[in-house]
Amino acid sequence: MRNINFALTWYTTTICTLVFSILLLTHLSFTRPTITPIGQSYQSYRALPTNLTTLTTQEVTIGKTDARTLVIYHFFKQNNAPLSQAAEKFIEVADKYNLDFRLLPAIAMQESNGGKIMPNNSFNPFGYGIYGGKVLRFTSFEEAIERVGQGLKEDYIDKGLKTPDQIMAKYTPPSIEKGGPWAIGVSSFMEELH
Repeated sequence: MRNINFALTWYTTTICTLVFSILLLTHLSFTRPTITPIGQSYQSYRALPTNLTTLTTQEVTIGKTDARTLVIYHFFKQNNAPLSQAAEKFIEVADKYNLDFRLLPAIAMQESNGGKIMPNNSFNPFGYGIYGGKVLRFTSFEEAIERVGQGLKEDYIDKGLKTPDQIMAKYTPPSIEKGGPWAIGVSSFMEELH
């Protein structure tokens, strides 16, 4: 008896729902309100010059700046490093010797904190050619960047030593025994310059 009551209730509810849905759909289909626009006035504006001849006679100059220079400049500047003023030279040398533009600045940061800590009057922020009491001196940071860039190209890159880990084996062998902190530091600075 209980099953019959349930089936009868379900059947009645289903039919009522269907009839209600059909009536509602029919009502909504035939009674659509008309919407009329209220005050349909508008103005269209175009950004045109008042005098077209001035547009054609003006010269436009577009400056070109290598973003890598700015990356290096800001990298050194945020570390208060004196090498920030030599950013263009780093790019010039990297392009000339086909070096990764980040390599020389990263080595300079690792070796001298960007030119802050180095032998007096040496202009050698790379620790290049410094062994014990022997110090390789340059007349300017620009000369140091040029000579070290050339040295890296000829004595390291051209001989297959391309990554900081590979370069470390020849550039600073004692670092290998300590677990490679030199290569880790250079790689970290190169990543910062990305």
